[in-house]
Amino acid sequence: MSSLTTTTEKHPAAAVMSVIRMFAGGFSWASPTLSSRLFGLGKMAPDGSTGLVARLFGIRDFVLGAAVHHPDPSVRKAVLQAGVVCDSADVVASLIALRAGAPKTVLLGATAGAGLFVVLGLTALNNPR
Repeated sequence: MSSLTTTTEKHPAAAVMSVIRMFAGGFSWASPTLSSRLFGLGKMAPDGSTGLVARLFGIRDFVLGAAVHHPDPSVRKAVLQAGVVCDSADVVASLIALRAGAPKTVLLGATAGAGLFVVLGLTALNNPR
């Protein structure tokens, strides 16, 4: 089987997740301030530290999204598994922040997005092509 054929044999859930993850990650890295508003996280603190955190998140998500297109199915599987772990941890982090008093409306987008990625990742892992 050619690597082109193998590359295109991704589960649709993985392909959808890849596009969303690469957009969110690339946008967060390129423009932390604008992406924070777009994703419902509110205005960023002016000290620059939240921009750093946004870029750390952004590059992680961009790379996880891009790696889903690797030609080796075992690499794609490992990437999907890593994504599920990261996204599950993001859901837990959101719940911790909520418990610490973060506004519910601010966390809704982050928690929902991470939860969606967990579902898409598990769907792709449990229904390989």
